[in-house]
Amino acid sequence: MQHKISIEDFGPQGKPMAQQVKACVHCGFCLPACPTYQSLGQEMDSPRGRIFLMKEILEGKLELEQGLPYIDKCLGCMACVTACPSGVEYGELLTPFRAMAEDSRKHDFINRIQHLIFRYLLPYPRRFRTAAHIGGMFRSITNLLPNRLRPMLEL
Repeated sequence: MQHKISIEDFGPQGKPMAQQVKACVHCGFCLPACPTYQSLGQEMDSPRGRIFLMKEILEGKLELEQGLPYIDKCLGCMACVTACPSGVEYGELLTPFRAMAEDSRKHDFINRIQHLIFRYLLPYPRRFRTAAHIGGMFRSITNLLPNRLRPMLEL
């Protein structure tokens, strides 16, 4: 796909992202492989739709907030990669794009707490087990927490 992505604006990840956008020919072979497309049936919830959205955002033609709801729905399973005849390495576009997007997102206090918990617990099984055990002990105070934090204790 043709693009006008200014790779210098995106640091060392600019060139690999632009290469993956260019490699996509929008053939549609990725559609049956994508679980979110299969479930939701929307073009923008498919790998080729997301590639188009990321291209538009990287070119400055679309605001980040407009494309993120679709990009956030991607499971990152990379099933589309094996189905792609053009050899698009979707992860080489998705991962740096998500990192770039995360730096520019505005997070409220509750969201920041959730991100801290995810960052410092999930990658570490021992910490996660300890947190789950402690969470179990405090289940009785679940209704005192904000709605967005309740599911974490209910887990």
